[in-house]
Amino acid sequence: MSDRSNQYGGDLASAPAPNRQGNATRGRLVKTAERLFAAHGVDAVSVRAVNAAAGLGPASVNYHFGTKDDLIAAVLLDLGAAVRDSIRVNADRLAARDEAPTTEEVVRAVTEPYRDLLLRHRTRGMRWVRIVTQVSARDHPALRAVEENLREHLHVQLRRTFPEADPARLESRWAIALMGFLQALARAGDWHAHPDPLPTDVLTAFYEDQVAFLSGGLDRLLREGD
Repeated sequence: MSDRSNQYGGDLASAPAPNRQGNATRGRLVKTAERLFAAHGVDAVSVRAVNAAAGLGPASVNYHFGTKDDLIAAVLLDLGAAVRDSIRVNADRLAARDEAPTTEEVVRAVTEPYRDLLLRHRTRGMRWVRIVTQVSARDHPALRAVEENLREHLHVQLRRTFPEADPARLESRWAIALMGFLQALARAGDWHAHPDPLPTDVLTAFYEDQVAFLSGGLDRLLREGD
């Protein structure tokens, strides 16, 4: 297995010294890129800027990741793999039930892992949400590293929740709702007179407001028609 293909696998404690060093360098590049992408925007940050900010040579990103898109995918996966896996578990739980999930249950299945991430990793989690919001707005190819066919898995449950909805309308309205959630979450700190990161009670209350807003909006759009 190549150094690049092993960036997320293997037991680091038992790996040989060169591999441990390589993983440490990749982790340094990922965290540096995460900080820069969140602060300045994915498009505005060059590979050269990431290498320089990490204090590494000009070829470091290319050596450890390949391309900028590969680096973006690594940044998304670093915290996003746990979010993705939690969403999949939630969707599987809904799929195992005979009764169709309610609108709120589908919304929570997808959004609670984002809330949980922010409760575990306040500063880095918010950076990650801001990056995801950026790349989701234009369906960046790096998103495929995080999704792993999760979109279709979720749409099965959406179709159970809204069996009468036009499939194209269902997909577009769900995409709008999820993007609205991400954009609101990314700016949560801007709307509260609190230091970053937000206190737990403020973040939790903000999340609950978003669930109520999204659930009500989806019901209005998909159950009651235009």
